[in-house]
Amino acid sequence: MLSMTRWNPFEELTGLHREMDRVFGRYVGDERAGTPAAAWIPATEINRGDEGWRVRIALPGIDPKDVSIDLHGNNLMIAGERTRGGSDGEGRTSEFHYGRFERSFTLPANVDAEKVSADYAHGVLELTLPLAETAKPRRIAIGAGSKDAVEHAA
Repeated sequence: MLSMTRWNPFEELTGLHREMDRVFGRYVGDERAGTPAAAWIPATEINRGDEGWRVRIALPGIDPKDVSIDLHGNNLMIAGERTRGGSDGEGRTSEFHYGRFERSFTLPANVDAEKVSADYAHGVLELTLPLAETAKPRRIAIGAGSKDAVEHAA
């Protein structure tokens, strides 16, 4: 029985891309090549809801004691370090990024800085940035009006 195989040129390009990363990584300080890497940037997710903002940062394998969160005015700074555990012996392959990281965010003026909170669970740092009460939407009730206003309209 004949079988057909669909050729995907992008599959070959992916292999080429990986090989180029491996070759040039040796010269630009790639961690996998055994030389110190530059600072890395953890993946971040930012969502806005009715009550405020939520910032989630992926920090798997990092002890929360090794993370600092500073708020200066409307500038939020998150910094820390992932250190390598275990030995660096032969046969080791790692795609993890090690070393210091730093993320900085400019908060909107309507965030209540006094109520910002942070939680860390399952390798994810989650910051809750609530809106100030004056910035939250509110419904305005329509009054019935005075009797005189109703008579003049008629």
